[in-house]
Amino acid sequence: MKLAFAIFRYFPFGGLQRDMLAIAQTAQASGHHVSIFCEAWQGEKIAGIDVIEIKSAGFFNVAGVKNFVTAFQQQFQREQFDLLVGFNKMPGLDVYFAGDSCFAHKAYSERNWLYRLAPRSRLYLSYENAVFAETSATKILSLVASEQKQFVRYYATQPERFHTLPPGISSLHLACKDPRAARVALCHELGLSLDTKIIMCLGSGYKTKGVDTSITAFTELTKITADKIALVIVGKDDPYTYRQQAAQAGIEQQVFFLGPRSPVGDLLHAADLLLHPARKELAGNVILEAMLCGVPVVVSYHCGYAHYVTEQRMGELIPANASPIAIAALVAATLAVNADVWRKRTELFAQTSDVFSRPTVAVAVLEKITGAKKNSAENSLQPKASADPIVILRNELIDGWKDQDVFSLMETMQGSIAREMKDRQTLRFEINGQGYYRKWHRGVGWQEIIKNYLQLRLPVLGASNEWSALNKLYALDIPSLIPLAYGVRGKNPARQQSFIVTRELTDVIQLDHFFEQHSVCVNAKRRILACVAAIARELHLAGINHRDFYLCHFMLKTQLLADQNVEPDIYLVDLHRAQLRPKVPERWLVKDLGGLLFSSLNLHFTQRDYLRFMQVYFAQDLRAILAEQKKLLEKITARARATYRRDFGHEPLLSFQRN
Repeated sequence: MKLAFAIFRYFPFGGLQRDMLAIAQTAQASGHHVSIFCEAWQGEKIAGIDVIEIKSAGFFNVAGVKNFVTAFQQQFQREQFDLLVGFNKMPGLDVYFAGDSCFAHKAYSERNWLYRLAPRSRLYLSYENAVFAETSATKILSLVASEQKQFVRYYATQPERFHTLPPGISSLHLACKDPRAARVALCHELGLSLDTKIIMCLGSGYKTKGVDTSITAFTELTKITADKIALVIVGKDDPYTYRQQAAQAGIEQQVFFLGPRSPVGDLLHAADLLLHPARKELAGNVILEAMLCGVPVVVSYHCGYAHYVTEQRMGELIPANASPIAIAALVAATLAVNADVWRKRTELFAQTSDVFSRPTVAVAVLEKITGAKKNSAENSLQPKASADPIVILRNELIDGWKDQDVFSLMETMQGSIAREMKDRQTLRFEINGQGYYRKWHRGVGWQEIIKNYLQLRLPVLGASNEWSALNKLYALDIPSLIPLAYGVRGKNPARQQSFIVTRELTDVIQLDHFFEQHSVCVNAKRRILACVAAIARELHLAGINHRDFYLCHFMLKTQLLADQNVEPDIYLVDLHRAQLRPKVPERWLVKDLGGLLFSSLNLHFTQRDYLRFMQVYFAQDLRAILAEQKKLLEKITARARATYRRDFGHEPLLSFQRN
């Protein structure tokens, strides 16, 4: 293979940069040719790997990034390479190494609307969309499953485009000839006695890595321990602010800034504990590096590789919103454990875990992608014809319909009509004994469009909303209908024709009918409500609101009728009016959850049932829910009551408000 790697900047102390170089060297060792394109390269270059520096005008800020990408696209000769692999998000990539977290999640969930209007945010969102959008063909080398789900929530990225990689720790980066000598050397360098407990922070980007939190927690630790202790901070950043913080706390004589260093084997073998209260950490190689050096870890729970600490019993996780006092207590407890315990667990970890093979696996994936690119066309994800009409076929419908006029086939399809309305028809048909449903949209007319705009709502013009929603649910593994075909033709929005075909769900019953017609044991009811709550939670986290979110649109597999001890199999259907955004506004959350509550009011659910639903949906304990979600719950209840009064003419009896 001839591979082109693109990275904004290379410096030898960055984790992303080390990953890129390791993959490049492994590809080279496998007989492939690698060229690396970057804006700037710091450090030694590798023999046999071409490095092409493309200088951008001005500082390397958002304008510099844009200038580099523009210059790269002008100079890059794609026909000379089999694959373009990006280590930063940018348009035009064949493969993206997902070393950064989801920017859309940060922009929409952690920042306000002004942040999203900034040039930096708009550029990064655009580049991220170019990589992860449903219409993109870019393959993704994914490091952690949790972040993969974030991308799917915002972009409906198809699951088959992700290729998960194991960790890729470099044994050379951790090499240490004599741990005892390394300890003596570090203590001598810092002027410490050998019995000093050395707490290390390791990583570039001090704010992101939580160095300020480490200093505050270390300050608290000095108050509760009689041991000699030192905080050693290693990584690339300006230490001025943090030196000031340590001085103000009166611990400046115990806090040391060593700057960036590589490799880190001698440092880690000299340490007693790694403290890593990172605000954000997609994976966290340093966590595994410390563990492999026999060093226990106290790390933020949300770091991608934090689960290894729990699984291998190699330290403690810092919970959300932990105070410096609480972090100091975790550090003290970890330091109190005999070092022999950590060494034995390290030996077991090194023998039983695959934490070294990322470069090898990555190169194998690149070889596979190259082969697929050369030998097959991915028709299942591409429009069959031109932009008008658009026809997309998937799975079993490709072979049967790929050479036909699919619009004519849809318009004249024979079967049993399940629903007939002025602007659309739902029809059931069969192919080789398998049932399908075709929903045909004839065009909504200008009157409907104008009415929706006057009500400050976007009109539903056809099948596109349901197609997009079902694809996103499929990507998120939320049980629903399987979308198999979609088409749209016509530029006039009032007359635009479209269709969607889904595979039939068999042996199912509407959830409201199930509760109306059957006696349900307590445990089965709890499992069903937990499943519904989980679907609702994932739906809304994905930025989808249903607009007709009632129990009748949850379909339950009838196997539960025969045995109420089995896990419920529930599917969400009828997403014709669904809306998709990066984040669901509160008014639409209220409409969805109010509709769900309304549809349950005559089904004899208890106060305890509703409380259990809330615990799953909000993923909080009841005390926090009733305190933090009080106003939202009041709005949901008011919405359900208003709908009930409209439909039944009297107030409902709310079990959760009974005395």
